[in-house]
Amino acid sequence: MSLGNLALSGARAANPKKVGNKPVADIIEFCEASWGLGMQLFPVQKVILKAHYGIALDDTVKFEVTDWRRQNSQWFTEKEYLEYLFREGRSNIKEVVPGVERREMVLSIGRRSGKTTISACIAAYETYKLISKGDPQDYYGLPQSNMIQLISVATDKDQAGLLYQEVSGHFRNCAFFSPYTANNTMSYARFQTPKDIDKYGAYADDPSAKATIKVTFRSCVAKGLRGAGNILVILDEVAHFTDKGQSSADSVYNAVTPSTSAYSPKDPKDRRKPIGQVEGRIILISSPLGRQGLFYKLFQIGMAGGAAASNMLCVQAPTWEVNPTIPAHEFEKHYLKDPVVFFTEYGGEFSDRTRGWIERGEDLEACREHSLAHGRNAP
Repeated sequence: MSLGNLALSGARAANPKKVGNKPVADIIEFCEASWGLGMQLFPVQKVILKAHYGIALDDTVKFEVTDWRRQNSQWFTEKEYLEYLFREGRSNIKEVVPGVERREMVLSIGRRSGKTTISACIAAYETYKLISKGDPQDYYGLPQSNMIQLISVATDKDQAGLLYQEVSGHFRNCAFFSPYTANNTMSYARFQTPKDIDKYGAYADDPSAKATIKVTFRSCVAKGLRGAGNILVILDEVAHFTDKGQSSADSVYNAVTPSTSAYSPKDPKDRRKPIGQVEGRIILISSPLGRQGLFYKLFQIGMAGGAAASNMLCVQAPTWEVNPTIPAHEFEKHYLKDPVVFFTEYGGEFSDRTRGWIERGEDLEACREHSLAHGRNAP
């Protein structure tokens, strides 16, 4: 038995699904199974990931959604919740068509809602899928030595490192990755495919053995992002990229988007011929800012529908819907400091700085001078 097949055998022992050009687990199973990441996703996180990957939504089990005061409970199934977002103008799709993936995701969600968790799950899952193909370079019609990269781009290295640290933790803790891990450092992780192991030998036996999958992070400087092929690009807190020059959101987006285009499956008899859709993914995930800039523009393109939005999933959701564990008093202290900032940072709403910040009638009534309303003290 070859070294590559031995590695696959080891992976099968940790993973009841088959690997190597055979069916693999969907992202929800991968995240929650004991052989996978062993996580417990929040219901809204599941809806987002299922919509992104074209997985049928559940229409039986209901979960609770409240306002930020943890009042006014509503109960939805996954299917009902997506329909609710669509009616509210907070999703560009009303339903998930099973098997239809939307590989460019524009996700405007509030702070502490688990943006990093969603991104880390996608990064780990896409790495798992690449390894499970056995020879992903052959599948995509690439030269055998080509590096396939998954990259997170953020405002600076510290911000990008937060996501990478969570992803690298998944790599360390999930037994599936163990036979394939070449490096898992503070700044990048490299993995061997089963084909790499067959061709170059196992990294465990020879630290110079080639590994052709790399997961890394970068700061948002466009000129340093060109060149490499990226099957997954995560633009983390993209609304907060600088407005000008090489670090602007537009420059970074335009630099990395073409790098995903080569990743379509190719005809086994002629690797020059694509036989499926491009499988590269672009994730733009952020708490929003104003009604301008790339993040807002792409969100509006997605919400408008049409051909430009056919591959897009756009969702706006507040922290209190996505993360049910944060108590009302935590939201209240931020709301009282500045309601406009609160609904942008935690509500995930694009601010025009003129929004109706008075949410309750009693708040307005408290500011009213009743004596003037009856003509007293009037000149």
